[in-house]
Amino acid sequence: MGMLRIGPESGSEVWVGRARERNLTQTALTRLARGTGAALRLVGEPGIGKTSLLTITARAAADRGYQVFHAVADQLSQQSPLSVLLACLGVRQRPDDPSRAEITQTLVGQPPAFPANGSALAAVAEMLASLVDDLCATGPTVLIVDDAHWMDEASTVVWRRLAASVEHLPLLLIAAHHQDPSRPTRTPANTLRGHEHLLSLMPLDEAEVSQLLTGLLGAPPGPTLSRWSGAAVGNPLYLRELADVLVREDLVQVVAGHADLRDDDDRIPPALTAALTSRLGLVPDAGDVLRTAALLGTEFTVTDLSVVLGRPVRVLADVLQRAVAARILAGSGERMTFCHPLIRQALYDAVALPLRRALHLDLARELAAAAAEPLTVAHQLVAAGGVENRWVPDWLHRSVPALADTDPGLTVRLLRAQLGQLPAKDPHQPSLSVALARSLQMLGRWEEAADRAREALASSTGLDAHGELHWLLIRALTNSGKTDEAELILRQVLTRQAIPEPWRGRLLGTLALISRAGTGGSDEAEALAGEALDAGRRSGDDCAIAGASVVLSLTRSDRRDHPAALRHAEQALTALVGHPDHPELEMFALHCRVVSLQNMARWREADRVLRLSHEIRRRAHDVAAGSIGVTEAMLHYWLGRWDEALTALTPVADDPCGPFYPGLHRGGPALLRRGVTALIAVRRDDRALAEAHLHPATHVSADRSTDEDSEGFLLAARAVHAEQQGEPERGAALLATMLQHRPDSGTSPHHPWFADLIRMAAACTDSSTVTAALELTRVWTEAEPVPGRAATMRQRCVGLATENPEPLRTAVQHYRSAGPRTELAATLEDLAVVLAGHGATDECRAAATEAIDLYTRVGATWDVRRTEARLRGRGVRRGVSGPRAARSVSGWAALTATERRVAVLVAEGRSTPEIAAAMLLTRRTVQTHISRALHKLGLRSRNQIAQEVLRNAGPDDG
Repeated sequence: MGMLRIGPESGSEVWVGRARERNLTQTALTRLARGTGAALRLVGEPGIGKTSLLTITARAAADRGYQVFHAVADQLSQQSPLSVLLACLGVRQRPDDPSRAEITQTLVGQPPAFPANGSALAAVAEMLASLVDDLCATGPTVLIVDDAHWMDEASTVVWRRLAASVEHLPLLLIAAHHQDPSRPTRTPANTLRGHEHLLSLMPLDEAEVSQLLTGLLGAPPGPTLSRWSGAAVGNPLYLRELADVLVREDLVQVVAGHADLRDDDDRIPPALTAALTSRLGLVPDAGDVLRTAALLGTEFTVTDLSVVLGRPVRVLADVLQRAVAARILAGSGERMTFCHPLIRQALYDAVALPLRRALHLDLARELAAAAAEPLTVAHQLVAAGGVENRWVPDWLHRSVPALADTDPGLTVRLLRAQLGQLPAKDPHQPSLSVALARSLQMLGRWEEAADRAREALASSTGLDAHGELHWLLIRALTNSGKTDEAELILRQVLTRQAIPEPWRGRLLGTLALISRAGTGGSDEAEALAGEALDAGRRSGDDCAIAGASVVLSLTRSDRRDHPAALRHAEQALTALVGHPDHPELEMFALHCRVVSLQNMARWREADRVLRLSHEIRRRAHDVAAGSIGVTEAMLHYWLGRWDEALTALTPVADDPCGPFYPGLHRGGPALLRRGVTALIAVRRDDRALAEAHLHPATHVSADRSTDEDSEGFLLAARAVHAEQQGEPERGAALLATMLQHRPDSGTSPHHPWFADLIRMAAACTDSSTVTAALELTRVWTEAEPVPGRAATMRQRCVGLATENPEPLRTAVQHYRSAGPRTELAATLEDLAVVLAGHGATDECRAAATEAIDLYTRVGATWDVRRTEARLRGRGVRRGVSGPRAARSVSGWAALTATERRVAVLVAEGRSTPEIAAAMLLTRRTVQTHISRALHKLGLRSRNQIAQEVLRNAGPDDG
């Protein structure tokens, strides 16, 4: 805790945030030193310390030798698109820099506000992103934008693009926003979300307030000053203003070592009030206006003030302008604010409490009648300390959807208070009860939402309310992991014929999903889903249609009919278009689509679908992070992006009794989280991480209710670990347990691990296991109506078991074109070993080199050692006989094949993330290749690479 001050040489003391904020920025700078960056978003009310924290961070970064660029968006808000980033990067201020000069040249001849969708704007946006890449190639870089809520849309787009790259670049992005969501901005804070660490700068606590006042007044604050300094609500700016008033008006004295006010009263000390409100005398006849404004809050709109006073804005304009001139009020966009909270507090306290509450209720009614923002009306109702039954229930019924979207916490408070006063048979009771349960769910308070839904069901008589309350109850139970209870309630309620068809369809679909994830299996789930689909179509309920389609996609996947599974998943996503209030269902449908494409060996398409799902994830927030995490992690694993796989698993709950995810039975997510992490750790030879996940403290039994389907990764990790320990027999025995899973059992496929089983069994001369595994690959392949992933795995297994290189070559060709780099590397390893046995040394070494290169990219040190050991066992060592030709150290000839390919893509105008996606590399690896290419070519920017490519690139470089 404590203060972090700018040194004495600055001439001022500035509060810059608490330890948490300082620690996170310090961590970001440390990451920057290690080669990766971060994106921070600072949010707080004016005066809370955002600018100070930016100043300290910029100074600390500069002291470390980092490149620091800074802009204040508020000062640029009326300029042209991209003006914020142009100013931040000093484009016009550095005409001597070739990259910046090229950007300036592109802008020459453009009008002050060139078209936002014009080719010039697109070119400049690409150049700015390239400029940042170039800066990062020369050293750690920090970009800071203050008042980022004023950032122009084009700058925001480029900023988001940069934020998506920070994990792989030495780049630190910091954007500071105002906290008030009602404050007008050009760029709302939430449009920059997606990759940032959110830092909500909080007011000072009591100890920090005391420390700041001690520094300002020369002595610790006494009891009276401490009590009334609370009106500054921990805002350092307000506290400094308070101290200035006390010192200027000589209202403070130091007694017994403490600075305190001369008066000691329960009210604001009259002397302090008089000093703070002395400016009121400069605005004659403003008392009524300012007292009413104080009732509206520290901030208010002129329109609302006009409504409650019943005076036109033009009549109020003169009074408000004089109040601004007297520094009582200040303008803030379309809002007005009191310059000091204590001025507002003094005006507010001057109204007796009973009268004040009545006035708040009166203001609420007038604002509601004038169709003011629901949040404004709600704040007045809360300040009134209670509600009444004449107009508030009708207003809540109309306004609660918009209010809940803006502030669900405030909505819950109002609904609880109103429902507590309504008569039991009031007609508003059902709709407000549903709204309360829905608002609690928006806050993620699932258990409270379930309790409220139960209470409402006990008193509900309307069929529609009855149906929706059951839907909300089941949704709350499943999200809190109580799927057994949800299933019991569903089976009971669906026996009643009184449930309206739209809700019946949704409930049937949910029961189908729970049944498949529990003990019901695919047959019952498919039958229930069919009923749900019929009900949804009869009632035209898209949510019911989508829920049923998700389950049908899962059951078709169980039956290996992957094209049909894909059609049902796409049908679900189509049905949900325009229904953003069902994020879990969208995530389920997205999962089904990605997994179906993966099973059909359409890897790149699956990856593209997942990458284009950002809008769905944005709507889903935390729901998306958990429910899609295992799907994303498995895809990243097979595509050879292991770091991304581990990142995707971070929000997945490590709880065997937690909520189920689509396609996974209860306990499945926890098993997959541990299994994928353990397998990556084992293959990377990270022993500490491997041990932590190979044998978790929480035991999960392998029965149907805990999803034995999901044990594949964990079993594979334990088997590879046994192989590392020199115990291939134990590894083969672990993997052999997968032989019991057949296509007709409705379990998830385990064929991806059969080649590992054959390798380990063959090392132990266990021919019976090899034969059994080979036979099962045939069964899995024939179960697929359209050849998919199992067919290629069979080719690999046949080649490995029979030592025939042709099936292995076929599998390598498929994996190379389809995209799963993890399976490509392993198949190349197998091919190299088989070729060594055939004496094809040159082809063997080429395959082994490619395999080891792929292993090295993901850090699979164990796989590299195993490959080399298997080849040594067949008398082959890696390397090329004979003298090596001297390699150029500069120019086009010095570039490696990968660097040339990257250069070609740079010349095509591809961004670093786009190149990473196209080449299945991490962004950091791409940036490294670009940096090396620039160095070898003697160039300074990506923009110069295009000319070099045109001069040198041949057909093989594409």
